[in-house]
Amino acid sequence: MLLVRFIFCFVVPVLFGTLIASAAEPDSFSPRLFVFQNGVDFGSYQEEAAILKELGYDGIGSVKPDRLGERIAACEAVGLNVFSVYISLGDPRIAKVISQLKNHQATIELTVRKTIDKDVIKEIQGIADSAARANLQIAIYPHAGFTIATIDPALELVKKVNRQNVGVMFNLCHFLKSENESDLEATLTRMGEKLFAVSTCGADSDGSEWKDLIQPLDKGTFQQTRLLGTLKKLNFQGVIGIQCYAVQGDKQANLQRSIKAWKQIMININKQ
Repeated sequence: MLLVRFIFCFVVPVLFGTLIASAAEPDSFSPRLFVFQNGVDFGSYQEEAAILKELGYDGIGSVKPDRLGERIAACEAVGLNVFSVYISLGDPRIAKVISQLKNHQATIELTVRKTIDKDVIKEIQGIADSAARANLQIAIYPHAGFTIATIDPALELVKKVNRQNVGVMFNLCHFLKSENESDLEATLTRMGEKLFAVSTCGADSDGSEWKDLIQPLDKGTFQQTRLLGTLKKLNFQGVIGIQCYAVQGDKQANLQRSIKAWKQIMININKQ
């Protein structure tokens, strides 16, 4: 009898409380992570894929259209993905890119340098419809200095295009270059379900040059937990890329530093 009372008075409440606590804990935030093509280019496609796999990345993205088929084959051979292709509206290679990416659950990162008019809207709609048939999505890529340089014009364009598979990519370096950092959380929230993909990198909050705004992930004054913590709160389900444009130093060493920083950031975020 004493044993039964002990179980019900002490053991059962502890077990029940543990189960309740476990059920209340949200799933950990662990988005798939890719490297921009500008962060590799240190060997053959096969060698690059093998190193990315060894380091713990999920694949490569923002790749150039040239030799795309070879890039896909090299990544798939080691269980990695080609997550996205970077291309400008009007590039004649778009149709071929769509064909090569078909059913690969990838994104076409589309920069826009043309003046927005009815013809441009129609052009993007045509690309979106072709991409939809290939099970692909289009992410308008705001790029400093281009016609679509910031998030709000990108969202306005997406609204005009009015296609379910067309959204926007948030790029930290371009956001810090062209927009107000204090608006970061509100901007991400405003993007809502049209936030298709994100890129980040080490960056100085007060930076103005690319060398300050694009660094390995373990450098810079910008707090990565601010961006990634917001994405966690928004239940962001897309992929995240590491922008590496013109980063100085050994590329493999930079990738190793960034993945190490990424893992620590994820630990910190999921403790919150």
